[in-house]
Amino acid sequence: MAWSGATSACRKTARMTNTTKSPSHEPHRKRSLGLCLLLAALFVSPVAGADVMQTFDAQFKVKRGAVALGTTRFSLARDGGNDCYVFRGEANPNAVVRVFVGQVIDESRFCIEDGTVRPQRFSHHMEGNAEDSYSLEFDWSQHEVTYRSEAGDSKVMPLGDSAFDPLSIQFAARRWVAGAANPNAAGERDFALIDEKKQKTYRLRASDGGRIKTPSGRYDTLKIERVDDPKRGLRFWLAREADWIPVQVEHEKPKTGVFRMQLTALDR
Repeated sequence: MAWSGATSACRKTARMTNTTKSPSHEPHRKRSLGLCLLLAALFVSPVAGADVMQTFDAQFKVKRGAVALGTTRFSLARDGGNDCYVFRGEANPNAVVRVFVGQVIDESRFCIEDGTVRPQRFSHHMEGNAEDSYSLEFDWSQHEVTYRSEAGDSKVMPLGDSAFDPLSIQFAARRWVAGAANPNAAGERDFALIDEKKQKTYRLRASDGGRIKTPSGRYDTLKIERVDDPKRGLRFWLAREADWIPVQVEHEKPKTGVFRMQLTALDR
């Protein structure tokens, strides 16, 4: 998952990372940039009532500790006349980070069918990296999803009754929160994620997030955190008075520290 996302918005899906100049650390930087994109993707759209599928454009700044890594932008648009959408994320590293890794672009095409989010196609493109750039094609009639990398690798995986790509998963999570009579007491819920060649399960928990300060203002928030993996911290804060949009996202791993994304602008 946000991701995400999401995630894999700090997605493997936003891969912004430290600015060390050692060539041996380049693969690690690329993984971290994609991770940032997924993190933001997980929980970037409004969630209250009819606003869940409202089109929007949102921008975030990305840091690792005190080090600025760049910006991430997400947009949601309708795809044709049906209840289908295109959700797009772009991670743009700053000048120093760009020496090691280029732009990262993720895009999910999905529809709402019988009240359920159904991903149709997902693509993840890393500038200059065909091996880590890939697409997912969902065939719900056959309950299969096909992975293809830009380097030529492919794999067919089984689909259950419900599964999401690294971007569409955030809409499923949003609908869960939006449908809760008391978001603070929403409890926990599992979400199935397909990312590259792997299938994962994210368990999320909702609780009061308190009042926090971001570049876009101060917000009373609901905190959502991943609780199924103690080694991988994932937390995001949703603004109660702003349609439950995410205003801050954090991802923490033992060897990489804390990646933080904060909302800087929102246009709806």
